[in-house]
Amino acid sequence: MARKCVGLIEAIGLASAIQAADTALKSGNVELVGYEYAGYDAHIVVKVEGNVGAVKAAVRAAKLATKNIKGYLSGYEAACEKTGLDERVYETMIHNRLTVGDPLQVASGKRPQGTGKRAKWVGHWDPHHCYIYE
Repeated sequence: MARKCVGLIEAIGLASAIQAADTALKSGNVELVGYEYAGYDAHIVVKVEGNVGAVKAAVRAAKLATKNIKGYLSGYEAACEKTGLDERVYETMIHNRLTVGDPLQVASGKRPQGTGKRAKWVGHWDPHHCYIYE
């Protein structure tokens, strides 16, 4: 079974990641899979999928849009498009529990928190004061 084309944009900083995701979704007929912390120096990977032409246009537009963000944590580090991923690669690297916004991540009860960039298991979450009690 052939998968859709997947586009990955590694943005530096949350503002650049939001700008990249917003521009990618507005520029092409693509769906946002989610985002994932790359694990170092505020790098965030934004994941989109769709057909080949739409993903290429979306990634190109997102790269240009992140250059407009000013500040130390701005811009993008890398971007790529990949078509026809193997099912095991797709399930392991794209559609996984570490991708924020992915149904697997939401169902697992994880929420990203803090500067460690790792999700924590949520016992009782108090939305009024934004504390997590375990």
